[in-house]
Amino acid sequence: MAGTEYSGPDAAIGNLFEGKVCVLCDTENSASDAVQLVQEMYTALNMQITELPAAAHDLHAAYVSHISHIASFALALTVLAKEEEEDRIFELASAGFGSTVRLAKSNPDTWVPIFRQNRDHVLDVLDEYINTISRFRTLLIKRDFEQFGSLILQANDIKRIIDQKKP
Repeated sequence: MAGTEYSGPDAAIGNLFEGKVCVLCDTENSASDAVQLVQEMYTALNMQITELPAAAHDLHAAYVSHISHIASFALALTVLAKEEEEDRIFELASAGFGSTVRLAKSNPDTWVPIFRQNRDHVLDVLDEYINTISRFRTLLIKRDFEQFGSLILQANDIKRIIDQKKP
């Protein structure tokens, strides 16, 4: 799985797939020689190959990819709606903001079909995301910054998982 927020020929990246994961789904439904050919092709691109049932792929992709895009689109729309001075966005936006809204530059022609196809899984993870955002909101209203900090510490555990993949 690889890509950027850009599309079209001008966005091509020569080594985009190197070290990335290629997910082959439901390979038992394909001819073994065809699966082998596909595996050889992706191996030649220096990709890591994994196999998953299509339903598992869709579920996990909703958790780690699709929700990230929706969150980025929503944050970008929120800032565009609330921040009346575009110069302030440019002046005050840090690297964190830029990386958070990077996905908001993605092409809707790519993402609307993905959301349509994976709608049920996306709705499930979106509901959980909304509940989590609401927890943060409630803690701010209550001025419960101790619990707010506790949630941030819980979220920090994602670093342990992501850092396992680094060489």
